[in-house]
Amino acid sequence: MGRKSLRYYMKRVAAGRNPDFQKHGTFTYLLKSRNRFVYHRGNHLSELIYLEGAYEPLETLIASKIVRNGDLVLDIGANVGYFTALLDDLVSPAGQVHAFEPGDGTFVNLEATRRLLKLDCAFLHRKAVSDSTGTIDFWLSTKGSDAQQSTVKSAAMGAAVIRKSVEATTVDAVAAELNGQGAGRISFVKCDIEGAEVSMINGARRLIMSQDPPIWLIEHNRQALLEHGAVSLDLLSPFLHYEIYFVPLSWPPSVMVLQRAKKWNGVPEALPDECNLIMLPKHGACKSRVAALHQAGLIEP
Repeated sequence: MGRKSLRYYMKRVAAGRNPDFQKHGTFTYLLKSRNRFVYHRGNHLSELIYLEGAYEPLETLIASKIVRNGDLVLDIGANVGYFTALLDDLVSPAGQVHAFEPGDGTFVNLEATRRLLKLDCAFLHRKAVSDSTGTIDFWLSTKGSDAQQSTVKSAAMGAAVIRKSVEATTVDAVAAELNGQGAGRISFVKCDIEGAEVSMINGARRLIMSQDPPIWLIEHNRQALLEHGAVSLDLLSPFLHYEIYFVPLSWPPSVMVLQRAKKWNGVPEALPDECNLIMLPKHGACKSRVAALHQAGLIEP
């Protein structure tokens, strides 16, 4: 057994001895960043974050630099709530985080994260975010990683899958509803929905093209896009009037492979197959936040 495997084994043993884990299958702990997070028994992403002590560190730093107290932000594809928890801490006490997660089991874990961490600014929605409102098909793998769930049945899910109908909304519908409630403008959107990002974007055209658009953090997975009948350019083209940067995804996702996000050269094929995209508006109130990223050296000049 290698040194790293031994460390993982020892951490798993320690987790199993935790009284809250034994009783509820959950417990809270400190990440390397000193923020608290939650271990959920049987959730692949939750276990990975616990074993590594961190998750997407450069993206975490970027979000921490641009999201502020009082902001209204969206977490689309919240899973067990890593970014929900991070964003709640950043917008508190006067802001709001609206987190969207359609998977039943994952949503239960997300609710537990909110309860255990006392995320008072987080509002959870058991909904998919797509290009239309109503109901849509949602596929879940019954074996393997709980991350294998999507609006399209993919080969990665294997043969053991179930299909459910889930409630769906659009970003523009959410923005209109929140605006009607006096919540203000959306300043930041994080989206990771297993290849369905283009559908999300098609339902967010009004916000993307608005006079005061948010900053976007969107996962790009070329294979997942193809399984949804899309290509990289479909994801990128609505943002061609933005500055676009990317961070390659690493394994494990606790490793910061770059010290700053790289600027996209305009060629879709030049992007890594798997990366996170940072879409920075060239106008509106977010310009000062973009300047803060440059000043902090978190994105290429």
